[in-house]
Order: sequence, then C-alpha cells, then structure tokens
Amino acid sequence: TGNKKLDEVFTLLKRTTEPQTVYKKQKLDRDDVVDITDFDVIVWLRMEMRMMLEEEIARAQLVGDGRLSSSDDKIKEDKIRPIATDDDLYTIEVQMPGNVTVAGMIDAIIRGRKQYKGTGTPTFFTTPDVNGDMLLLKDNNGRRIYNTESDLAAGIRAREIVEVPVMENKIVVVTPATETTDGLQKRLIGISVNMADYSLGADKGGSISMFDDFDIDFNQFKFLIETRCSGALTMPHSAIAYWKMEVIPKTGE
Repeated sequence: TGNKKLDEVFTLLKRTTEPQTVYKKQKLDRDDVVDITDFDVIVWLRMEMRMMLEEEIARAQLVGDGRLSSSDDKIKEDKIRPIATDDDLYTIEVQMPGNVTVAGMIDAIIRGRKQYKGTGTPTFFTTPDVNGDMLLLKDNNGRRIYNTESDLAAGIRAREIVEVPVMENKIVVVTPATETTDGLQKRLIGISVNMADYSLGADKGGSISMFDDFDIDFNQFKFLIETRCSGALTMPHSAIAYWKMEVIPKTGE
C-alpha cells in the first residue's frame, strides 16, 4: 500500500461501483434491406452491433471510452473503471523517460513486473507500434532477439501479448505548458493485467438486450442494443500501467 494512509486503503478496498447503461444505435434504409439479396443484412447488423458493444466495453475497461465528459454517451469512469488510470492501490504506475530505447522499455517492463500481485500470469496489452518495435529488436550481430511473439511474451513475463490500437492515443497531461515553462504529459505504453481480476457485472435485467423499430416517416429500420453494467479491479496491485513521460514545449515558442 506504499505511503497511503490506512483509512484511504480501507475506503478504496470497500469502494462500490454503480452500474451504467451502455448502448449502441444503428439504422438502415428499407431500400437497402430489399436490395441486398446475397445475405440477411438484418442478422449481420445485429451481430455487428453486438461485437461493437463488447468492443466499447472492453475499451472502457482498459483505457476509458475516449469521449468528452460532456458527451451524453460517455461511459463514466466511476461506473466502468479504466485500468490504465485506476488508483495506485489497484494499478501500479511505472514511468519511463521520453527518450527511452526499445531495450530500455523492455527492461522497465521486466523490472516493473515484480510489483504485480494479481492472479497468475498477466496478459500484456500494448499498441501495434510498441509490439512491433520490441519484436524487431536486434542484438549486436543484427539478429532478432525475439523470433516470435510467444518468445517476446515469455521475455517480459507475460502469458500473451494483445495489441490494442486505441492505446496509441491515450495521453494524460500531467502539467500543462505555459508561455514560459514546458509542460509534461504521459503516453500509455502498455498494461499488464489478468482480466480475471477485473469484475464486470450487470444487474438482474441488465443483460444485453436488442430492440428494433420501423420509422414510417423515414422508411428506416432502427436498432438499439444495450446493457447496464459496472466494472472495476477488485484485487490490489493486480495491474501495472507503463507510461512514457514526454515534454510539452512551452506555448511561447
């Protein structure tokens, strides 16, 4: 628990997470439904909406949904708590310098791994660029150090590596830049976590449901898929978030 006060730790351990409705809407012109004869477009659309809803929830679990707080569709971060920015009682933060090399990045991941207290061996979630850079790392003779992704996963003490493209845009401003001073931001490099330590649940009646209707005025089929759920890490120190610290140039330059 580090330097946290005892009452803070108890409060965090006993925290409650209320559910929120998460939904996706779609519409389709009836003319298109009639014209598409090769396959059942309604069945395909329902499958696509289910997949997109699950992807939206998975993104909210890892890094948040990315929408502004003012958005009506925002998945609130106290309802489905993002692992990347969760309290340090649950998610350990490992910082790397902005000019870190690929080898230095791997060293930081391996050193940070000793702080992991979660269940079993974690999965390492990262961006395609970071994963590619680590796989292309070569020794002094020009030979690749990790021949396969499995070799790399074993090298950083992970069960597997999963690429998450939405991580590429996850940046948190620590100190804004001013006209006279540089600012500081952190860029997410990866997350080590076993998703078994993340509890995602729905109230009774809050399971995934699909609704459809026909709009006579616009000659359109309209669809809605929704669920009402909440989620959060439940085991202390069960995740590690790796960040690269970057300087924001002063605005006066």
